[in-house]
Amino acid sequence: MDIIIFIASYLLLSIIGSLTYVGFVLLFFSFMKKRFNMNEVKWNTVFSYRKGKGLYYILIFPYVLTIAFIFFLSIAWFNFINFEYKIVAVVSLLLITTISAVVKFSKLRGMLPEKFQSNY
Repeated sequence: MDIIIFIASYLLLSIIGSLTYVGFVLLFFSFMKKRFNMNEVKWNTVFSYRKGKGLYYILIFPYVLTIAFIFFLSIAWFNFINFEYKIVAVVSLLLITTISAVVKFSKLRGMLPEKFQSNY
């Protein structure tokens, strides 16, 4: 029964984490637009910085914020449902999420230079 609760909790927290990540990315872009008065030339400069690493950094920063948010949310969630192995569940949930993100971001990192070299 504990494994079913963990899987359901993982799915719920994964959905919340995905929505939080999208919200942080949009908030970060909005903040940059207002703070630095961004136009098309400035955005292109940021995105093509060091062959696409600027965009990569912009996507990593909200992910770190999302991981921190999900960490505290998952601790609160597993305390709320009185899960027996709280710490193990929180650490394994973050490990699964982080490993999947590392794989996705590494694929993205390899694709970015090709995209910027072909377009500019």
